[in-house]
Amino acid sequence: MILEIILLVAGTILILKGSDWVTDAAVPLAKALNTTNVAIGLILVSVLLSLPELLIALTTIIWGHADIGVGAVLGSIIVNLGLIVGLSALLTPLRIPRHVITRDAVFMLVTTLVVVLIGFEDMNISGRDGIVFILLFIPYMINVYEQEKTMAMSERRKEADMITKTLIFVGKTGGGQITFKNTKVIFAIGFVMLVIGALLFTESLISFARILTVPELLIGLTIGALGPSIPNLAAALQAVKKGYVELAVSETIGSNIFTLLITLGIMAIFSTIHIDLLTAMVTAPAMVVVTVLFFIFTMRGTIKREDGALLLLIYIMAMALEIWVRVK
Repeated sequence: MILEIILLVAGTILILKGSDWVTDAAVPLAKALNTTNVAIGLILVSVLLSLPELLIALTTIIWGHADIGVGAVLGSIIVNLGLIVGLSALLTPLRIPRHVITRDAVFMLVTTLVVVLIGFEDMNISGRDGIVFILLFIPYMINVYEQEKTMAMSERRKEADMITKTLIFVGKTGGGQITFKNTKVIFAIGFVMLVIGALLFTESLISFARILTVPELLIGLTIGALGPSIPNLAAALQAVKKGYVELAVSETIGSNIFTLLITLGIMAIFSTIHIDLLTAMVTAPAMVVVTVLFFIFTMRGTIKREDGALLLLIYIMAMALEIWVRVK
């Protein structure tokens, strides 16, 4: 057990530091994009913030433990909305810009419902479904691009500034201090750390499932989902404390869309994902409930402290219920 804990800690640290370096390296690029390519910047942030989940998911598939990856993907949606947004809103009410609601929140809600309905259809997510998920990401990118063209220049500048600050908050190694001269090296080192961290983290999850004799899906839903989300949680809380409350919401929505469509889609292409009865009765409903509530709160323009408390409570109850029904 000691070795497994060491692997878990080492993997988490490498994931954290790798995420820091990768996002730090992207800061100069985000600044260079400025107001001319806000859409590219938004997609860039979604990809970078979802990299840990993607790498862990791919590792679990390659090693033949896809249930851990599925659990980590589905659990990360609940973590992002219940834990990250919930805690952030508890610190201070979160103001939601109208364009974030119409551009991102609506698409995330639809995406969640589509994924759940497809999974419920025959209790499987096949390779064909995976291709559909990936193709669905294209309309999202088009929507982001088209909405950018309708934004005033002042709004574009504000959006570009938020993209840069998101990357800086996620990165802890100096953000804007990195120049184009060493960006490639920083990115390469960070990506290697992410890969190694994902390997160690996944190995520890497999070992924990074996030693504790609990379902691998449960390990993915709990530890597997929480570990890679730590950089996002730290970034959101830091952003809220410094007054950039929009970041706690915008980064979460983009990450969820990418995770559900791209990460889950790639997993399904590699290997058909089988949905068990407990996932259909417990995990999927929890994911839908937290997403719908989040959407309702955003429609009001502000996520209040009591809303944050409810989202956090749902996360805690969902994880407690998962443990209760899956541990025999």
